[in-house]
Amino acid sequence: MSRETLVLRNGKWCNKRDVAPLHHGDKAPMVMSDLPEYRAVAADKHNGKRPLIGGRRQHREFLKRNGYREVGNEYVTPRREELSRGDRINDIRRASGE
Repeated sequence: MSRETLVLRNGKWCNKRDVAPLHHGDKAPMVMSDLPEYRAVAADKHNGKRPLIGGRRQHREFLKRNGYREVGNEYVTPRREELSRGDRINDIRRASGE
């Protein structure tokens, strides 16, 4: 006795090995898992203890409740240092060893 996996395609049951997948891997939606449970680095301002956080929602609520903000993921526009022509020439000379 052999087992077959059947899938429904266009209203008909077909052997899974005989038909193409509905979604190709590069077109399928990406699913992110929830955060694993962790102990917060910062203390909760209400009770002074470091809470155990068990997911993204609790993480967001903890940050909001305490007025904390995550840093490190935001994009910072690079600023160009404005130098005068003379300062640029001096920098080039210093870098080239003159």
